Amino acid sequence: MNATTYLFGEFNSGYVQYPDDYTSGIFCKFYENAKSITQLVIHRDGNLMYYGYIRKLEQEHYIGLCVVLNGLLLTRIDGLFSLFEKVISKLIISGQLIHFNEQGEIVSCVEKLYTSKEELDILDELLCVGFEKLESHLISLPAISYGIFKDSSREFVLDDDLEEIIKSTHTNGYTFIYKSKGFNTNQMNSYKGVLTRVNKEKKELQENLEKLQKVYAETLRQKKQYKYVFVLFVVLSGCAIGLFFLNDNLKMTRSALSRANNTISTQMDSLDVLHNNYKKLYDGHKELRQTYQKERERRVIVEKELENLNKRILNRQPFIVKGTTFDFHSGYLKFDYYGISDTTVTINIRAYNENGTSYNVSSNIAIESGDNSASVYVSRSLDSGKWYSFEILKGNVIIGGDRH
Repeated sequence: MNATTYLFGEFNSGYVQYPDDYTSGIFCKFYENAKSITQLVIHRDGNLMYYGYIRKLEQEHYIGLCVVLNGLLLTRIDGLFSLFEKVISKLIISGQLIHFNEQGEIVSCVEKLYTSKEELDILDELLCVGFEKLESHLISLPAISYGIFKDSSREFVLDDDLEEIIKSTHTNGYTFIYKSKGFNTNQMNSYKGVLTRVNKEKKELQENLEKLQKVYAETLRQKKQYKYVFVLFVVLSGCAIGLFFLNDNLKMTRSALSRANNTISTQMDSLDVLHNNYKKLYDGHKELRQTYQKERERRVIVEKELENLNKRILNRQPFIVKGTTFDFHSGYLKFDYYGISDTTVTINIRAYNENGTSYNVSSNIAIESGDNSASVYVSRSLDSGKWYSFEILKGNVIIGGDRH
């Protein structure tokens, strides 16, 4: 497939794109008409078809992805949102170009795109592989309709008529398809939920800390006042030595001093309790952050192991045959299967009759995940009066079969 991929957007240092070429004017126009958080933008420029995606971020930033096809038209666009959303999710998890901040907002974290060459190569591979899975829905690009201006545009929402949207993509200069909800993957929602909860807990801890600090300051102020009371008592005690007739007042003063000392002791105990509570809250906050980091690291490891396992399963047996039916009149062998993942594979069909004569045919088929069915033409010359044994192979491995 002749395809070129682009990454562009408004990041920390302003507008940047990679590769940096003449297309910047086209991508800036993509964003000028962005009316929702996510939208597809399809642009025709002569024999080139631009399939772009805009995702608005916080802080008036945005990120854009685009795949340019030469001479080819995509007849199904309902899977493009899912493809681009999965790519955005992987970029957030990687955290090299965009990531979630502590408030659960998606923000950019790069100044110059060329400094993240390894991340850009991964992005190029993800987009190319995603469009290769859509190869069965590609046709040759129809001739240009000169009755419509190159900069003409139409707007749709995702639920509008698909045929009308596809017609607009190759007859108008720009076609905008908007999506107002459901633009985060489950993985993104999970991370955002964790960050939002942790940020909420952090705010609550900070508010509790501020309250404790106010109580602590008030306690220190009261303690200082009690010290002044103690000094006054000492002065009065000195005067009482020469003023024996004021003995009763001296006794009252001593009683007041005793109460003051008790109050000071009580306040100091309260201060120690508040200080211990503050330390426990601080340690709890620190432990919570460490637990979150460990869970995040474990999740990344599990996701990588699951991805490797899926690749090994997909390479050996991308689908499971559940049953076959052969139509002698049409010569087609139909089989029901459960697809492990979306892919395209080459399979071999062998048909043996009761005399041992075999027929062999090879075919490329598009496998879709979940319960599905597919048909492969074998031969119309098979004798319906005889029984035949059919085998479905991937390479030299038999993955299904039946007798008819």
